[in-house]
Amino acid sequence: MNLRQLYYFKAIAELEHYTRAAEKLYVSQSSLSHAIQELEAELNVEFFVKRGRNVELTKYGQLFLPYVQQTLETLETGIATLSDYINPNTGTVVMAGFPSLAQFAPDIIVRYVSETNRIDVRLQFNQEATYAQLREQLLAGQVDLIFATEVDDPRVATSYIGDHQIVLLVPLGHRLARHDQADLRELDGEDFIAFDTNCQLRGVTDQIFQSLDIHPNITMETAQDLIIYGLVAASHGVSIIPYPLGGAPYNTKIIRIANDIPPRRLYLQWNKGQYLPPAAEYFRDFIIRSGEVFTQFLQKNHPNLF
Repeated sequence: MNLRQLYYFKAIAELEHYTRAAEKLYVSQSSLSHAIQELEAELNVEFFVKRGRNVELTKYGQLFLPYVQQTLETLETGIATLSDYINPNTGTVVMAGFPSLAQFAPDIIVRYVSETNRIDVRLQFNQEATYAQLREQLLAGQVDLIFATEVDDPRVATSYIGDHQIVLLVPLGHRLARHDQADLRELDGEDFIAFDTNCQLRGVTDQIFQSLDIHPNITMETAQDLIIYGLVAASHGVSIIPYPLGGAPYNTKIIRIANDIPPRRLYLQWNKGQYLPPAAEYFRDFIIRSGEVFTQFLQKNHPNLF
């Protein structure tokens, strides 16, 4: 059994006529008849009986037809979906990044579409809370591209896009809210909202506290930036976070850190061993040509950081 035989069977069943089916399929009637005979012989059934100049399905043909139709429809849908997916002008680009980049994602998507005029490309951005999740998805081929700190793996290629500053977030009524800058040693014994242990930033803050010999009181942990914003706003503690790209969250103040804390270096990354559909290749190459797109975003939207 092969696809050609299934297409022939479907055409004859729907048109109830060998000649018209042959004309529709652009094949000779003898080739059509021979293919159906081979199919019937393989399955040991008779699919059609003559009724005057036409043919009708036997009970075996009536039983078989819905499965053939469903199979061919599914296959054609798959072919169309695959063709659409790999088309550089209409395909899909699946990306993922940290929640802290939520405001950056639509900005770079709008910029890409406006500068390339690829208006029919579907750009999908998924937020993943942890570095480990992003790394796993990239290496498993679940996403085409990620925006994240550098994945240390020989299978991954990177393009630097800029630095994300680390800042202190406090409630508006906090004693440090009177200042624009603070020394982290002021946090010794302070109630602190921390990223959970699955987050890369948790290791960063733990290292900072150890180097400064301070011991904040960690009251709550979460992997989500938005939850931290809410907990700080509700005066459950202070937190060290990537600079909020949407500006200071409600009832909070963003404070620069006076200590020498390195920023979070961000990269566009892709799996060198994974097939990249043309649409994803075009998007990746656009980012590489454009340079430090995250730095450019910050300069445009947050010039006070520079």
